Amino acid sequence: MRKIIVLLLLMVSLTACISNVVSPIPNSAVALEINILQDAPELNTIGGVVEFTSTFRPYQYLGFGGIVIFHNFDDEFVAFDMACPHEVERTTRVSVNMAGQAVCAKCGSTFDIGYSQGFPVKGPARFPMKQYHVVIAGDILRVYP
Repeated sequence: MRKIIVLLLLMVSLTACISNVVSPIPNSAVALEINILQDAPELNTIGGVVEFTSTFRPYQYLGFGGIVIFHNFDDEFVAFDMACPHEVERTTRVSVNMAGQAVCAKCGSTFDIGYSQGFPVKGPARFPMKQYHVVIAGDILRVYP
């Protein structure tokens, strides 16, 4: 009985470690508010993606390498920092396709954002993309750290 309890505790602790993997992307200011209908109508459909690499309103902050917002296959909005977590450079950004994959052109790493939290699925990257929180109220979408 003691062995079973120890085994269960070990499994729970390993699962907790996997889900709490921290991205190497440095913390940076994040504050983005958009009106989906006006600023990003592409997000109205599942698979829609919008990349923000420069601000277009005062008091917007786009993280370390820019922000990408994706309307994922679970019909939810997810937001990630565009900086590749393998390269950790402000200007080395991933590009996202409608298949829910973020790809770094420099190292070739591919990350799943269609169903996942930005975990690497191919290439040398070992860390997930840095994910931000998203809140939606009507047509207004807010991204914050």
